[in-house]
Amino acid sequence: MNPLTLLAIAFAPGIFWVWFFYRKDKYDPEPKKLIVVTFMLGIIATIPALILNTLLIPFSLSQASTLLLFYSFFLVVGPVEEVSKYLAIRVYALKSKEFDEPIDAMIYSITAALGFATFENFMYIYQFGAPLILIRAITGCLGHAGFSGIVGYYIGKEKFSVPKRKNLVLKGLVIASFSHGLFNFVLYTETILALLFVPLLIVLVYFLTKRVEEMSSASPFKPSEYYKFMCPKCKTIVLPSSNFCPECGHKFRR
Repeated sequence: MNPLTLLAIAFAPGIFWVWFFYRKDKYDPEPKKLIVVTFMLGIIATIPALILNTLLIPFSLSQASTLLLFYSFFLVVGPVEEVSKYLAIRVYALKSKEFDEPIDAMIYSITAALGFATFENFMYIYQFGAPLILIRAITGCLGHAGFSGIVGYYIGKEKFSVPKRKNLVLKGLVIASFSHGLFNFVLYTETILALLFVPLLIVLVYFLTKRVEEMSSASPFKPSEYYKFMCPKCKTIVLPSSNFCPECGHKFRR
């Protein structure tokens, strides 16, 4: 199979999940250009992550002891990859004026994570074949989206909480790194612990969907039965019963 076909197969699940989560941002969707750039920065984030993982894990994981696996996943892979994905949104998306509601941080984090997972997908199917994408579409893509979604949740909480709460981003990175390390560790032990992967993934996806709903509900652009709200495009006060802004014509997604 030629590289272009493999690339298309690798990109398909990542793009699907970006579209899926993007639609959860119902009240003030991010510009598509911002989403595309964030996705590409997620792909680029694999480069420093790969370099650091290689330098800090100079041995074969397939032959590593349980102690070395613990070191590799909890102290290297988890933290390195989660920080790399966080920096992918820190350099651009989080500085955007479009970052104006709690759910935005989750959308950015998930998008960058799916870019990261997409490059991993390409590397895996290049080595082991296209059928592997069926597994990676769920485990790899949703796993990365879930870990980074944790970070995005705490970024949104730190920025929009009243009163302000500090160190929530660090808390999110620690939880995400630990979760990431745990997922990889149980898979690589090749023992009965590997069976924990399925319930762990279910819990992660459940957390992700619930937190996305929570952040969406906290949007300042959410229509209310009792209060007027602002058009996200021109900031004109609009009645909650309106389906579009009478000033600029912007349509609201219900």
